Amino acid sequence: MESIDRSIDRVDRATRDRARMPPKRTRVVLDLDGTLINTEQLVDEVVHGVIRAFAREAIASEAIHDALERARGMRPLEASEDVATRLNLRAVASEDMDGRKLLSLTSPTLNARWGEVRLMPGAERLLEHLRASGVIFGLATSTPREYLDLKMKRHENALGMMSCVITGDLVARGKPYPDIFELAAKTLGVASEECVVIEDTPVGCDAARRAGMSVIAVPSTRDRSAFEPFADVIVHSLYDLDLARFGLPPFTDWLSMDDGSTDAVLPIPPVVMRGPVVKGFGRGAKELGIPTANLDVAALKFQVDSLAPGIYLGWAKLRGSVYEQVMSIGWNPFFDNAKKTIEPWLLHEFEEDFYGEELELVVAAYLRPEADFTSLDALIERIHRDAAVAKVMLKRDELKDTVKFLHL
Repeated sequence: MESIDRSIDRVDRATRDRARMPPKRTRVVLDLDGTLINTEQLVDEVVHGVIRAFAREAIASEAIHDALERARGMRPLEASEDVATRLNLRAVASEDMDGRKLLSLTSPTLNARWGEVRLMPGAERLLEHLRASGVIFGLATSTPREYLDLKMKRHENALGMMSCVITGDLVARGKPYPDIFELAAKTLGVASEECVVIEDTPVGCDAARRAGMSVIAVPSTRDRSAFEPFADVIVHSLYDLDLARFGLPPFTDWLSMDDGSTDAVLPIPPVVMRGPVVKGFGRGAKELGIPTANLDVAALKFQVDSLAPGIYLGWAKLRGSVYEQVMSIGWNPFFDNAKKTIEPWLLHEFEEDFYGEELELVVAAYLRPEADFTSLDALIERIHRDAAVAKVMLKRDELKDTVKFLHL
């Protein structure tokens, strides 16, 4: 079977004018997987395990991950067929393996584990903002209805906010065809041009663009350039949405520095982390002059998954004392880390290191997304500015009391 992205007669995307400011939108259409709920890690884990069991070492883990990323946004069977084709599973598996077989082997485990799925960072804030602002919004997901209830069992309130729920089994053709978004617009009672879509995959953004809708991409895949032909805006996370650009009510929960700069922070539900300080890459003190106190990501997966990659501020407790802190969670694009890290910088001069000692953190506010700086000096300058912002903002009434979440 030819992969779905090659089988569709693509339009000439070079003629699309993405720079034009879109007109006012009245409806928001939301994708589900990778946009509102964090299913991608679970899917990758389960599908990778099944392929490994049948193909052994014949397929590299990186190749499996790449195939899964390219299939994100498709309906389950189409995604499984696409993965099977890209990896040539019929040729390398220990028994006959096609897309239908792959789906039959992965579905039971996924269906049993959908209850583990959490909302994406910023999803609850977005939904509550749209509801409180009177914006009508709906869901357009490749997920069939039979799986949707399982995925949303822990999040029925979110599903109940939707003015329409369009699932993949309601249309003849799945994403990247526009059918699912055209049906969503029709159900919401407006023309497609009045809708803005929030999507996390190139396949989904392509479908929304074909439907004539404005598109905000919140990538769940590594290649951000793949979104450029389809998206009006590409943001790092749901924290970074600028709805006002599309004529929708803006968020009003950012706290400004009020010093003439554009710096602002977003208060978030406090997240507490605790663990021994571990050795990182050794760059903080040596290359940056900024000694960070790394924590083990694996041991704090639950807390880390509740936060989008980016820069945060909050409090730290070490050796019984409390300090202001700025922290990075993610892959640090400047250094292109191969694995996710937690790197808090305690805003205090310490005379010696404290590897192995217990460190407790409270993450109180989001400052900015990760960024790939043009030089090491630019990175250092920005980190010091982040610290200056933290020292001011942590004295604000909205944030200073978050220190109480430390075990003092």
